[in-house]
Amino acid sequence: MALNYTVPAVDRAIRVLELLSAARNGLSLAQLASQTKVPKSTMFRILHTLREHQIILEDNERKLFTLGMRVLGWGNAALERMDYKAIAHPYLVKLAEETRESFYLALLDHDEVILVDRVDTPEVWKMVTRLGQRSPFHCTATGLIIAAAMSDDDIDEMIDRHGLRKFTPKTITNVVRLKRRLKEVDRLGYAVADGEYKPELCAVAVPIWDHAGAVVASLMTAVPSARSRKDKKLVVNLISVLKREAAQISKRIGYEKGSFGN
Repeated sequence: MALNYTVPAVDRAIRVLELLSAARNGLSLAQLASQTKVPKSTMFRILHTLREHQIILEDNERKLFTLGMRVLGWGNAALERMDYKAIAHPYLVKLAEETRESFYLALLDHDEVILVDRVDTPEVWKMVTRLGQRSPFHCTATGLIIAAAMSDDDIDEMIDRHGLRKFTPKTITNVVRLKRRLKEVDRLGYAVADGEYKPELCAVAVPIWDHAGAVVASLMTAVPSARSRKDKKLVVNLISVLKREAAQISKRIGYEKGSFGN
């Protein structure tokens, strides 16, 4: 029997922070206690401790709690230590200026897609996604392009841990179909997810390789599905520029094409 070394108080505090991160307008003590099933007296002490360390803020008039700036500082510090973000950012800027679209750098972290950088232009429609927001791997362009480079065993483990939730009528929830899709994505060298995670959103992603030839991130963009259907060349052109810049980013990281069979 596996031992559980989790510290209950820390676990509860983390659950509180996760709930607050998803609440746009904050949550009250009663709401947090209800959603976590933690007694109000215990929740009061948790909130008091977090507030004392400036991890959360309290609106005294509305009696609501929100995340504090200290959390943002921690998140930015973590992101700034990622070489991938520092290296890739100028290429995102270049793509946005060239195409007048929005571009994103995304990673796979704990089986989920996480956006770590973005560059938008004022003229384009913006995808409503925050940096740090997590998305499923099986129905997002980034998730598909990174998973396509993984082994069947690793994919099976991710599916066992999270399942294949259906988000839209287009979401693939069959394991056999998903693996067939991943093989096709790997062959093509890009992934297009049109309406599979968010309705009417067409996302396109290509891989970024590191010095060892492993897919470590993806370069991604997204446009309304209506635009991609109306302009048949749009996705083709986006794939082309994404591949071009992803190759440059990979080269900066140390990847040498052909050295690892890619």
